[in-house]
Amino acid sequence: MKNKVERLIQIHFRVTQKEYKTITEKAAESGLSISEFSRRVLMGCKVTTAPPVNFYTLLWQIKRIGSNLDQLLRKLNTYGIAYSLDLERCEEDIKEMKSLLIETYQPGKGNSDGSNIDMGSNDSL
Repeated sequence: MKNKVERLIQIHFRVTQKEYKTITEKAAESGLSISEFSRRVLMGCKVTTAPPVNFYTLLWQIKRIGSNLDQLLRKLNTYGIAYSLDLERCEEDIKEMKSLLIETYQPGKGNSDGSNIDMGSNDSL
């Protein structure tokens, strides 16, 4: 069971309407409450957008495809059937696709192409 942190101290501060809109939008994009979003930003944590709803389904499917391909490669190696190099390249592509998917959408990590904005940036505030 997770230990729940007991937060007893409240901090109140004022923001403009524009700042409030920016904060609420970024919190919503990250999938966090305004309180949790604010805590993470103030503590210096990188906050990124939440992964799409189907992220874990896609990841599971890629893992399943990789597992099936691995089983196929084992059988080909057992029977000495040719073309296993093509399948090995496919397996490497699937592993790379899985890594990119995790790198792109796993919380705390951004896109390799830089399109995932560090939402903790104060540039827009």
